[in-house]
This record gives sequence, C-alpha cells and structure tokens, in this order.
Amino acid sequence: MAYEITRDYISFGNARSGEKLKEVKFIVSHSTGNPGSTAYANRNYFNNHQPYASAHTFIDDRYILEIIPLDEKAWHVLYSKPTDNRMFGADANDAAIGVELCYGGNINFTEAYNRYVWYHAYLCQKFNLDPSKHIVSHRTLDPERRTDPLDAFRLYGITWDGFISDVSRMLESSQSLKNRASQVPSTFLRLPLKIGDRGPFVKEVQEDLIRAGFPLPKYGADGIFGEETERAVMAFQKQYGLHIDGLVGRETLTKLTEVVKSKLYNEEFPLPNKVLKRGDTGEDVKMVQRALKHLNFDPKDIDGIYGKKTENAVRRFQSMYAALKDDGIYGPNTRKFMKMELQQK
Repeated sequence: MAYEITRDYISFGNARSGEKLKEVKFIVSHSTGNPGSTAYANRNYFNNHQPYASAHTFIDDRYILEIIPLDEKAWHVLYSKPTDNRMFGADANDAAIGVELCYGGNINFTEAYNRYVWYHAYLCQKFNLDPSKHIVSHRTLDPERRTDPLDAFRLYGITWDGFISDVSRMLESSQSLKNRASQVPSTFLRLPLKIGDRGPFVKEVQEDLIRAGFPLPKYGADGIFGEETERAVMAFQKQYGLHIDGLVGRETLTKLTEVVKSKLYNEEFPLPNKVLKRGDTGEDVKMVQRALKHLNFDPKDIDGIYGKKTENAVRRFQSMYAALKDDGIYGPNTRKFMKMELQQK
C-alpha cells in the first residue's frame, strides 16, 4: 500500500458498541471539530471519554488511524437526518464508513490531505464504490449543523469537486493503492477569492456569508464573486475587525468558518452565560437541561427547575474533566467544556 494503515481500536463503550454494519454502501467525509488535534489525540479522547459519537478513521500527517473496525458501526451522522436515506437508502451509521481529516495547528496539511485522498480511494476499491456517487460530505447530510470537511478544505483552496477528482485519479492509478506512495495532484483554487472568481468554492463562501448574517439579496449564492459578494465580505471584515479589502483570503476564511460554526451550535443549544445552581428556575435552566440531555447526561425533566436531578447531571458531566470541580454548579468553566462537547457531538 502507498500508506500504512494503523489499527488501534478503542475499547467498547458509548463510542464503540460493537454492532455490525449491514453493508458498506457509502463513505461520509468529515473533518475534526478541533483544529490542531491529531489522529491519536482524537483516538484517546474517544477511548477515554466514550461520548455517544465516533468515526471509523482519523487521518493526520503521520497516521491513517482506524479506531473502530470497518465492519462495525460508528456514530458519525444523526439518525434523524433524512438525506442519507434519500441518497443511499440507509442511515450512515448503519451503512457508511466515517473518515475524519485532522488539520490545523502543527499538522502538515498537504501530508494529511494526501493520506485522506489515498484512504478514500482505498475504501472505494475495497468496497467497490464510485467516488462520484458514493462519497458524501457531512455538510451535505446535516447542513443545518455541520460544515465539514468543506470548512477545512477551503482554508487550503480545495473544492469538494476537486477532492472527488483527486480520489478518482488515485483510484484509477490503482497500483498506488498497493505498491508505492504517491503525491496527489490536488485541484487547488488560488486564494484570495476576488471579483470575477466563480465556481463551487465561491458558492460555499457565499452560503456561509448568508449563514453568518450577511445576506446577498440580489443574486444569492450563485457561485459568482461579484460586487454584491464583495460588499458582504467587506461588511463581514469590518464587523470582525479584519483588514477590509473585500478579498477572501486565509484570515477571512478562518474567521468566517469560526463564526458559522459558532452560530450553528449556539442556535441549536444556546448556553446561558451566568452561574446557576440548585434552587434556580427559568428558561436559562431549561437551556442547560437541554444541552445535558443532548450530551447524554440526562437531567430527566426539561422543566426549568434546577433540582437534585439536574445538579447530579451537571456533577456527572463535570467529573469527566480534571479541570472542573464536580460541585453540581453551572458556571463559566462548565459552560466552556459543555460548548466543546456540543461541538464534538
């Protein structure tokens, strides 16, 4: 093989049930929610914390790391999302391999991306899949909540279509899947994006500008970088203290991705920025209870009453982290770690 596959499976628990996949019908491409976190850092997180979420494989610039056997289920797409059923006739958790790209920090993106492309081609060969038909992004399956892996790709000038082309070329050169390492001739779009640029990458940026609260009322997300898009970019740059030039470069893309992710998570599970404890009541308590329930620290009732059950649920959550005092009181530090967990889930 061109690259070595490391199999270091996590122990059985919430993240690895041991249930068998019925049949591998497709691949779901993800990128990690915490940029800079390596393949082994993710493996250790899932092994030690056992959240009700997982993926089969994490890839960085050093490892293609399978943490769940490919014949077992991983929990990488919500069952309630209908798109996977519509596209493939099955839920992703029951019929797909989940593959995570690790990027950012000290990770060499080119090395990680080459392994990511190669591994997708390897899976296509192994399970007789067509890259153009049987690889789907997490964003496509869960557009209200997720942006991956396109958020990672575009930081480095890669389009989704370019990624699929890279996988297809690698698959066509099947010898590279068995005998030798090879560099992937990636399809890059030069940054910064500017007036006159067009294509799917531009459309993705436009969609996220709209999500971030910078509408494009005349043309919408049409894939053409015109004056309306430039004005929206400049308004975004002004609001977030960036250099105002109307160009979408690395800094603007990074901030846009951050804002969109934060907006998606905050809209679904807003968390109050105050101290709450036993005896408190109201909508703020309900917010905490909903988040706890989603994270599987069930407070039993979403009733807005911070009673014994909610206090115990908060305490169980706090006990996962050495940095938190498990006193059952919801405060700034507990909020910080709850937000992190919600973004991972």
